[in-house]
Amino acid sequence: MSKEIILKKIEQLRMLLRELEQLLARPLLEFRGDMVVIRAAERDFQLMVELASDINTTVLIAKTGKTPDTYRQSFNDIEKLGIITSNIAAALVKSAKLRNILVHEYDFEEDYERFYSSAKALSPIYQEYLQAMVRYIEKW
Repeated sequence: MSKEIILKKIEQLRMLLRELEQLLARPLLEFRGDMVVIRAAERDFQLMVELASDINTTVLIAKTGKTPDTYRQSFNDIEKLGIITSNIAAALVKSAKLRNILVHEYDFEEDYERFYSSAKALSPIYQEYLQAMVRYIEKW
């Protein structure tokens, strides 16, 4: 495992999170009225989930030799290693579900308020995830 690869992905995740938080800082009415902003926020969110899962997979392969089958499993397995708490893992599993809804376009049907509120609630969890992962990598 290359710490450099994980650290690079962590930095990419930080960048996406900052960008998403800027997009979500707009009032809901302004957010809902700008499809470019909505699509940018959705894409940033999708990429965040995927990058976190990539980071998890890299760590899991190095530590256990196993590859998780799903984003959900990657978060649960990282919790089992003691890298993140069960509360963080549960919230990140919710983010994976939201990512799947966005990518596969089921259930939401232009419910931008639901995405907005969910993404806002999950952003601080990604900050916690990043902090926990950096602490873990520094000890490695």
